Amino acid sequence: MKRFRFRSLLGLLFAVVLVGLMGCGGSNVAVPTTYSSEQIAQLDIYTPRVAELRDRFPELEEYLQSKDWVNISAFIHGPMGELRANLGRVTSRLLPADAEQAQFYAAEIGTHLEKLDAAAAEYNQIEAAKQYREALDDFDAFLALVPEPSV
Repeated sequence: MKRFRFRSLLGLLFAVVLVGLMGCGGSNVAVPTTYSSEQIAQLDIYTPRVAELRDRFPELEEYLQSKDWVNISAFIHGPMGELRANLGRVTSRLLPADAEQAQFYAAEIGTHLEKLDAAAAEYNQIEAAKQYREALDDFDAFLALVPEPSV
C-alpha cells in the first residue's frame, strides 16, 4: 500500500514540476509583421494561379444564367477542382494574422461551391446564384489579403 502511495505521489509531483517548467518557459517567438523576399517570391508563384481561377468565375455566371446545370457541375469539379489546393498554398505563405483570415475565406469558398453544385443538381437557380455571389465575395476578400506581386 505504501509503495502505491509513493508512486502516486511521485507521479503527481513530477506532473506539477513539468507543468511549472512549461508555464515558466513561455515562448518568445517573434511573429513577423512584414513579408520576407522569399515569402514574396513564393506568393508570386502561387497567387497568379489563384487569380486565374477567380478570373474564370464569369464563365460560371454564364452557365448559371443559361441554366446549364451540367456545365456548372463540370466547371466546379473541373477547373475549380484545384482551387482548394491553390488557396492552401497561398494561405500557408501569408503572415499569421492574414493566414487565419485566409483560411476562413478559403473554407467559405469551398462551402459555397459545394452548395452551388448541390443547387445545380436540384435545378435551383436562385440558390445557385446566391452561392455563386457569396463565393465570389469571399474570393475577393481572400485576394485582398494577399500582398501585391513584386515587380
